[in-house]
Amino acid sequence: MAVFTFNESFLESALSYDQYRKGLHAWLKHPPADEAAVKMILYTQKNQDLMDEYDQAYRIGDALRATVEKAPALTWVVITEGWCGDAAFNVPMFALLEDVFPEKIKLRLFLRDKNPELMDAYLTEGGRSIPKLVLLDQDLKDKGTWGPRPAPLMTKVGEWKEAGDPLKEMIRKTKEWYDADQTVTLQQELNTLLSGI
Repeated sequence: MAVFTFNESFLESALSYDQYRKGLHAWLKHPPADEAAVKMILYTQKNQDLMDEYDQAYRIGDALRATVEKAPALTWVVITEGWCGDAAFNVPMFALLEDVFPEKIKLRLFLRDKNPELMDAYLTEGGRSIPKLVLLDQDLKDKGTWGPRPAPLMTKVGEWKEAGDPLKEMIRKTKEWYDADQTVTLQQELNTLLSGI
């Protein structure tokens, strides 16, 4: 696997969560005319609606709150794209954590398709799966990763693929899983990740 060396100037080129959301709104108003982009419009619009909802609804549980308070200050690098359903479910929680703990978390978002070298250093089973979270310490050293989705859902998606479920069906089942889970598993996994640093 490729290795990516982080530096301050690269991190300064990142998007904030607010810039990311505004960029997606602008993209939806004036999407490129190419065929690949046109296919992504519906997904991106649905995800914008979901993120609007989650920005209001998400809450941080006591266990994760306590862990973040004790954890060192970290830069949270997130590789994402607006059309990605898993990003729509998970990135708003990262944003909420930064909002509540700005002295502990600096969230830096990078678009997957514009940063192939970064993405290729953090593949999942050989694929460019997103979102991918990379935690960096004060020296910009990689202290741990998470993603692209909670582990139990990773297992289920593998089973659905094995069973030959069509994409539309997998998207529906994935949303049902996230809706039922209410970020509990994500928060548990972030808790474990941060506790190990």
